[in-house]
Amino acid sequence: MDLIPVGEVDYLLFEKLKAQAAPRGNPHGRKKNKRYCNAVCAFDIETTTLPDLEQAIMYIWQFQLDETVTIIGRTWEEFLEFLRNVREAIRPKVLCMYVHNLSFEFQFLKGIYAFQQDEVFAVEPRKILKCTMYDTFEFRCSYLHSNMSLAAFTKKMGVPDAKLSDFDYSKIRYPWTELSEDEIHYCINDVRGLVQALKREMSMDHDTLYTIPLTSTGYVRRDCKRAMEEFNHAQLLEMLPDPKVYRLLREAFRGGNTHANRWYSGDIIPGVYSMDLSSAYPSAMVDFKFPMKAFFREGEIPLERVTELIYKKHKAVLMRICFYDIRLTSRYIGCPYLARDKCRNIQGGRFDNGRILSADYLETTITDIDLKIILTQYTWSACNPFDVYWARYGKLPKPLRDTVIKYYRLKTQLKQNPGEPFDAEKDYFYFKAKNKLNSLYGMCAQDPVKDSIDFIDGVFIQRNDPVEDLLAKSYRKAFLSYAWGVWVTAWCRWMLQQGIEAAGDNFLYCDTDSVKTIGPLDMTAFNQEMRDLSEKNGGYADDPSGRRHYLGVFESETGPEGMEKFVTLGAKKYAYVEDGKLHITIAGVNKKKGAVELGKIENFKEGFIFRSAGGTESVYNDNVHYPYFCDGHWVTITDNVVIRDSTYELGITEEYRRILNGCAEIKYAERDIPGLFILKR
Repeated sequence: MDLIPVGEVDYLLFEKLKAQAAPRGNPHGRKKNKRYCNAVCAFDIETTTLPDLEQAIMYIWQFQLDETVTIIGRTWEEFLEFLRNVREAIRPKVLCMYVHNLSFEFQFLKGIYAFQQDEVFAVEPRKILKCTMYDTFEFRCSYLHSNMSLAAFTKKMGVPDAKLSDFDYSKIRYPWTELSEDEIHYCINDVRGLVQALKREMSMDHDTLYTIPLTSTGYVRRDCKRAMEEFNHAQLLEMLPDPKVYRLLREAFRGGNTHANRWYSGDIIPGVYSMDLSSAYPSAMVDFKFPMKAFFREGEIPLERVTELIYKKHKAVLMRICFYDIRLTSRYIGCPYLARDKCRNIQGGRFDNGRILSADYLETTITDIDLKIILTQYTWSACNPFDVYWARYGKLPKPLRDTVIKYYRLKTQLKQNPGEPFDAEKDYFYFKAKNKLNSLYGMCAQDPVKDSIDFIDGVFIQRNDPVEDLLAKSYRKAFLSYAWGVWVTAWCRWMLQQGIEAAGDNFLYCDTDSVKTIGPLDMTAFNQEMRDLSEKNGGYADDPSGRRHYLGVFESETGPEGMEKFVTLGAKKYAYVEDGKLHITIAGVNKKKGAVELGKIENFKEGFIFRSAGGTESVYNDNVHYPYFCDGHWVTITDNVVIRDSTYELGITEEYRRILNGCAEIKYAERDIPGLFILKR
């Protein structure tokens, strides 16, 4: 591929671009009436933060025309002139350009071009999926498409010009700075590698610019939508929630259960084991039951009637409920189930890092699955289910379950053993099957009532359309029920709870589909039940060696000796030593860099500051336009985003500290009592 400065571009390259053939019937409405140039292109910029000024400027831009040429320029004026010339050469066709993390480039683009409302498609404020300029250029976000960093995407696709590393972003560079060959090489690989990765992906999936999904979930959405064409649409419409039921479902929706046992928090524990649920969300979709009819309102009824609906009539129940004088049945329960942020009107509450220990009064919205767990952990003086709905339980539609099983079997069959020769094509399809399998739940849990984001006069505005209107709009093209997503997460919390309860006092930590315990955890009985279910429902797969794998069973993540040491300071904050190597997991901290910076597990305590591993933060500068004199030159500062290093300090809240201090006092008082704290003396 040739490298051409923008001033030397021969625009005949663009005139010769033919229109890509559109698929028959043009099933993708978002691209209606567009005639794309038959070329995959990429665009990228590099920026620098000005000294002593929290403003950033672009110092080089790169454009990749298919696998033909790489064009570079140094100023926005050059880029705009380039676009005008290309537009003259290709109109009325449209040129599609991929940008890895378009949200970043968009912040600069809006400083040089006045985007209209219909030219920007944002999924969230400052999260841009695509945008257009001059009715000729369509920018798409390849980061949202791939859901991977550029380095990971180009590596996964095995391209010759993968993203390079070891670039000094702290160095100040200007549009007039002479760049070294290595610096230019780094810049152009970003666009060359991106085009190569996209073209390889499109070739493997038989996609074109018309059919390639905009997001990573688009692939599985496409497959599931086709599969659900076999399902009776009238039956689906019957079970879609009305506005009242939808509001309860939104209140009841909750993600995975992530929590650290307060009784061990801050202590370095030896001999820790970890068990992981195999494909937990897909297992729930295949092996368990879901609301498969419209919800019927019971209104305000006694708890006895609710338990009758659950245990005798086996109904899917959705309810608002209030509790009086609610508290744990034992102060030693390490993973209280009720989450503070899923409760309302809490009075006299005591909390364990976001979980309810006790309260004089609270309200919450739950499913029958949640209630089953609550009944095992809490006691109360009175409760009142005051807005109760129920629906008939049934298996998810067979076409949907078959799709889950298909992806699971593909993933299992395509996974390569460490000892066998690497097969790039096999690895790609394994990766795709794994991603599709993991995306299935997210598709079910997607909120049908999602406000549109408008971009008006340079400002992101979230529309607050009536729920009724948004539901009606969503249901015109619905092929899944939102209730299924609510129940998938509930079933996964239930499966995880079986591990938590089996661990008992030896429970240390959990996160969505894994449980960490003091000593090994015996899940033999549960695993046998899940294997029987999976055999019955087809939720299994045989790998190339003939070994059978099952959905929803607990599998060990640690060796026979477990972890040498483990410590946690709360949810998403822990470190451990395994096979002599230190590992950390902290939200917002790079795992590899963080482990090096921490040095030893004994340093994992309140007050430790991660500096090099603390990641970065973005500062958005809007409505900026003024000249600035620096390095002997004038430069125009426009809308921009500054990326700056961030630090992360290990810490806990005052509320959590009081709880931990209380636990420490009890442990000291009971230090001579065998049992619960024997391993901690």
